[in-house]
Amino acid sequence: MTSLDKADLLLAMSAHVRGTGLAGASLRPLAKAAGTSDRMLIYHFGSKAALMAELLDHLVTEILSAMAAALPPAPAPTEAACAAETVALLQTPTFRPYLRVWLDILSAAARGDADHGTAARRLLAGQVDWIATRLPEATPRPKQRAAEMLTLVQGALVMEVGGMSAAAQNAITRSYAKG
Repeated sequence: MTSLDKADLLLAMSAHVRGTGLAGASLRPLAKAAGTSDRMLIYHFGSKAALMAELLDHLVTEILSAMAAALPPAPAPTEAACAAETVALLQTPTFRPYLRVWLDILSAAARGDADHGTAARRLLAGQVDWIATRLPEATPRPKQRAAEMLTLVQGALVMEVGGMSAAAQNAITRSYAKG
């Protein structure tokens, strides 16, 4: 890497983490992925904790930006269509690496890691906001409906990862059977 710009470092580390996950992210592999040394990462970010906090923030921004760019800005015709579009989008090859990162974020947040907890809350809030814009215009309490839908969508993704894709699809279909 010719430039040691922080933004470039974050892009390179983000690409690495999308491929390998966050669980084993340590300075040396992150530095290697960024084309620099672990000492230079500490120089640019101040500490490993600060680096991880910025990397998590960068990943959340990436995920939310990718979601916003993936579908047309017009609302879905029905809640069922919105749920189906959301699940289908998050199951695409583009979002698979992000799902791995998301599960790593949740796992660390569940262990009490504050930075991962912050990232989880920010990502969930951003996804709720995104779904709310995708709901039909006449949807009452769109933020509440979006949060409820996201609960179902996230559960379906976890079930799919656990090998229970049919149950996940059935849950989505049943929940929005009336359209």
